[in-house]
Amino acid sequence: MVRVEPFTYAEIQAQLLIRKALPIPRELLKSDVAIFHCPFDLIYLDRLDKPSILYNHRAERPHTFMLREILKRTDPLRTMCVRKDLPKVLAAFRTLYRKADVIVSNSKFVQEMTKKYFDIESFVVYPPVDLKRFKLPYPHKPKRGFFLSVQRINWQKRVELQIEAFKGLKEKLVIVGGPLSGSGRDEQLEYLCRDILNVKYLGRVSDRRLVWLMQNAKAVIQTGWFEDFGLVPIEAMACGTPVIVVDEGGFVETVHSPELGTRIKKPYVKSLREAVKSFDSSAYDTQTLHLEAEKYGEERFAEQMREMCILAVERHGNKH
Repeated sequence: MVRVEPFTYAEIQAQLLIRKALPIPRELLKSDVAIFHCPFDLIYLDRLDKPSILYNHRAERPHTFMLREILKRTDPLRTMCVRKDLPKVLAAFRTLYRKADVIVSNSKFVQEMTKKYFDIESFVVYPPVDLKRFKLPYPHKPKRGFFLSVQRINWQKRVELQIEAFKGLKEKLVIVGGPLSGSGRDEQLEYLCRDILNVKYLGRVSDRRLVWLMQNAKAVIQTGWFEDFGLVPIEAMACGTPVIVVDEGGFVETVHSPELGTRIKKPYVKSLREAVKSFDSSAYDTQTLHLEAEKYGEERFAEQMREMCILAVERHGNKH
């Protein structure tokens, strides 16, 4: 059962009251421009007079575009409270968002959802990928002996549909990732994979092994529900590996060309199965994939965020 989000209105007020009682974090006091990631922290701006940016990762997805799916997995009493409180909850988030001088969304999809649910405009700055870590495998030639799935393991990643799609296929699927908390392996996923010979669940792996797996996979597979952005496909491209993703959310932006991989349509199990059976990794150019990933480098991110900081300073000055 989902027990934390979506929040009731009382729970949101409790989050805000806690922050009102706390001293303003030192890093905010020392910064020239206050950059926030959590909308609840925007309440500090009631006591902090300086330029501000909200880096908007998800447009409050548990209360907006993912609400219906989450409530299917939430106990009935809590579902009733959440539905009753939803208008006040959305209004509370809207009020918090408007405290920031500039809102930056991490994808056009999140930008669209922010406009749809809160009627608030935002700019788009894509997250950065670490190109020093995720890189081409030269001088070695990739092995291309398996398909790879990488993510934190939770129901929103829909790993089960990947397992179902690979049943009975000759191709091999390697799954990497652990639960949000606890051990490095997800017991439920281990149980699902136990009798499927061509599906191997590794749990969490070291950074070095993850890069090797990405460099040598035939393709990296992603099936998450409406990913806000989805950094894994960019990391795969940086390693010269194409991707297979669902045609939703941020994946529509990052896998925008057939040269980068395949976007599958519903029904996803059938479409993924067919995509895997016909997939030819040799049809993709590793340099083209890596060049695409370079568009998401850390220098580009830093430069665009500097521009957002300048804008925040200008807007904040106009308020006075």
